Formats: sequence, C-alpha cells, structure tokens
Amino acid sequence: MTTQLNGRCHCGQVTVTIPEDAFGIVACHCGDCQKLHGNFFAMLAVDTANVTWTGDIQTYASSPKANRTFCKNCGSRLAKLPVDGAKTLVSAGLFDAHLARRIRKNVFAESKPDWYELPQEES
Repeated sequence: MTTQLNGRCHCGQVTVTIPEDAFGIVACHCGDCQKLHGNFFAMLAVDTANVTWTGDIQTYASSPKANRTFCKNCGSRLAKLPVDGAKTLVSAGLFDAHLARRIRKNVFAESKPDWYELPQEES
C-alpha cells in the first residue's frame, strides 16, 4: 500500500489525499497564478485518478487551458486542473509546512515579474 499525504484548506472543511510519491513542486509563474496568489503558485503534480477530495469545492474555468478549484467556505485555492485531465496540480500549501519536497520545475518562467528571482530547481 502506498503511503499517502493528507492536506486541508485553511478552514479544514476540504481535505485532499494524494500518494506520497507525487512529483515534487511545480512553480507556475503564469499571469493567472500571479493574479490569484500574489506570487507564483507552488503545486504537486499528481495523476488525477490518485487524488481524493472531500468537502465543498467550487470549480471554475480560469482559462481555455485550465480549471481551478477553491474551498466554498474559506476561499483557499486548492488546485489547477489542466483541461486534458491527466494531472491535477494540487496546492503545496494544503500540506504540512515541512513537506519533504523541493521545486523540481518552473513553468511560464518568462511571465514572472521582475521583483523576484526564479526559485532554484532541484534535480
């Protein structure tokens, strides 16, 4: 049996369970992520079939390429869902602050603002 990581939104009404071996952090620097998070969005890439949610989740189309989810109670950003559906990009902030992960990939780096440097990628 695979060990699981358990996360939750700010108010605790939404929970998520993913496999412990989910891909390390993907840092998205796209304009949408900047507007929604005030910075880049740190996510764990997980096969959609391996993500289990509980709670009251709202989903909306944030662009032609992705949907996004948030907790209907506290507004915590939960995930970015590419329309192809193969992967779910789960917010790293839902998990323990001591999550044993590092940034593995920066995406849309050309869109990052000038006020921060790209985070280092771990190989």
